[in-house]
Amino acid sequence: MKKLGMVFIFLGALLMGLSGLEKVLIFSSFNGDLHQMQAIKNFTPPYIWSITNFTFGFGLISFILGLTLFFNEYIIPNAK
Repeated sequence: MKKLGMVFIFLGALLMGLSGLEKVLIFSSFNGDLHQMQAIKNFTPPYIWSITNFTFGFGLISFILGLTLFFNEYIIPNAK
């Protein structure tokens, strides 16, 4: 169980990092002033923002699931 928990922790961290990278790439793809974040958000289609938010959400769920599986023996005694 601990190994599966470590896999989910790693996967969750990777997905959350990927979500941040996706947002950085969206902001850096424009050649304008990056201080105008609202203009960039209005110019980017909403489904693109949904992809990054879903990636972060699934990463967070995977991370929490991994922590639960990793510390399962401390939460539920005698679980194997």
